[in-house]
Amino acid sequence: MADVQRTTDGWVVAGPGLDERTTGPLVKLGLVRVAPRAERAELSVKSGRAVPWAVQLTDDGWDALLYARTRAAPPAVEAPSPGLQQVGLRRSDLDALRRFLALRGRLHRGPAAGLESAVEAARFNAASNRWVVYVSGEQMESMARAFFLERLGGSAAPANRFARVYGVSYTPPSPLLTPEPQRGDAG
Repeated sequence: MADVQRTTDGWVVAGPGLDERTTGPLVKLGLVRVAPRAERAELSVKSGRAVPWAVQLTDDGWDALLYARTRAAPPAVEAPSPGLQQVGLRRSDLDALRRFLALRGRLHRGPAAGLESAVEAARFNAASNRWVVYVSGEQMESMARAFFLERLGGSAAPANRFARVYGVSYTPPSPLLTPEPQRGDAG
């Protein structure tokens, strides 16, 4: 975009490469607004040359730029707190955990303390294509239980993957079998 100038009042004065054709899609999306004729005349006077086309970002345009910058920024690499382990989850695994957490008040054995905040703090790592969470050992056991319930409800993949990658799986306690009392012949 050669010869593009920004003015102090937020207008972008077009030059070669920035014209009605190139900004048209942005106008249709409501991300920029076109300068009316009177405003272009004023911009022409201020810049000392003819301004045939000028656009200004709308509030949605500014927000879209801010959002795009945030989305494109690499995630901050945080060292986990002592005692926490980094776990990489696929989107389907994260969805299974969210279903488990949504039932927290109705489950007989609910999620471990802090698991909900760990899942809420999950950040996507584009390099590994995984959602990264930091959890304690107790929370890992709780995650394994969530994946066990997911297995019963339809998909064994999250439980199998979690056991294979992290070595943690949930095995329900087996009921104690009480032997029947032996009947002896009285007599």
